[in-house]
Amino acid sequence: MVAFGVLPAAVLVSVALGGSAAAAGPGVTCGSTVTTDVTLTADLYCPSGDGLILGSEVTLDLGGHSLIGSGSSGVGVQTSPDSQGGNTIRNGTIEDWGTGIFLQDSTFGIMLPHTMSDVDLRSAPINHFFGNTLLDMTRVTAVDSRVEGQLGGNFAISHSMLTRSPVMVFLATATIRESTLVQSYVSTSAGGEVIIDSSKLDGKGIARLGDISETGITITNSLVKNYAQPISGLWGGVTFTGNKFINMPNGVLGNISSNIGSDGMSVITGNTFIRSGVALRGNVPMIVEKNIFMFGDVGVEFTLSAGLPDTPPRTAEGSRAVGNVLVKNTGTGIQTDLPGLEVGGNIATKNGGYGIYAPGAVDLGGNIAFGNGIGQCVGVVCTGR
Repeated sequence: MVAFGVLPAAVLVSVALGGSAAAAGPGVTCGSTVTTDVTLTADLYCPSGDGLILGSEVTLDLGGHSLIGSGSSGVGVQTSPDSQGGNTIRNGTIEDWGTGIFLQDSTFGIMLPHTMSDVDLRSAPINHFFGNTLLDMTRVTAVDSRVEGQLGGNFAISHSMLTRSPVMVFLATATIRESTLVQSYVSTSAGGEVIIDSSKLDGKGIARLGDISETGITITNSLVKNYAQPISGLWGGVTFTGNKFINMPNGVLGNISSNIGSDGMSVITGNTFIRSGVALRGNVPMIVEKNIFMFGDVGVEFTLSAGLPDTPPRTAEGSRAVGNVLVKNTGTGIQTDLPGLEVGGNIATKNGGYGIYAPGAVDLGGNIAFGNGIGQCVGVVCTGR
């Protein structure tokens, strides 16, 4: 349990009981436990210890003010040990805390969701731990404030902007919609999941895009650009649908080991990859359909990490590349050394290497290749112009 430091100076609050506003009530100080709705009427600075502790179904309205910590320790807002959830935090700034918000519900089962809206987090990380509970974040600005959920501490993030604020879940889910992430990566492990939709992600050439362990990342209808490193990890997969990936020199999807547990599956459909290095190099199986790959290195490479001793030869069985357009990449459009890849209906033109290099492929027909630097196609039949 976090130690509570109590300051002598109090901040006046408005107390709402039964939904009606009352006159200014008794003051709250750093370390106060709040069991009724409150509205701050001034900034609250806590140079030591913690900020405020919320019971169940409490609304903390910051009133446009700031809850300020010492900079490296303490918890700005946390739930009490017996909280049943259902708290609301809104309308103000939480800054300079070791942990800005700590939510830990007391019992197993379905808990009441928490909500946070119109809040600026500045050097104030979120830790949502345990309870199968949702924290619904709307119009939140986070700077240098990690968003972390564990063991059922789930997130729904919308209309928000996160800068240098990674979203990390372990046995939990984060759904991010209509938001902007700047220099912020996503990470999911142990059966958790990250889902990103209709958002803008900019790594500024510094951040990595994401990490996977035994789970998956889904990105749809989003703009993703300038990430220094791709999604990679252990035993998992991705789903990319309808996105645009730009200026990712080390690619969008890196190696995801398939030696531990069962193989994952990556499904990449209807995306555009521009100047993105080896755009996709995930371990098979990968389904790659109706994408555009332009001005990168190799468009898509089907690979598989070395097998364990005495295992059968590795193949691309279960993977396919169908209906893709690969234009003006410096290397080969579609590339694999593994037999069994299904290849059909692709157009590969003016690439620096081969159009398609897939010895031992399953030729589905309809492939077109011309103007490629080394040759047109290996492993499948391609027609010209």
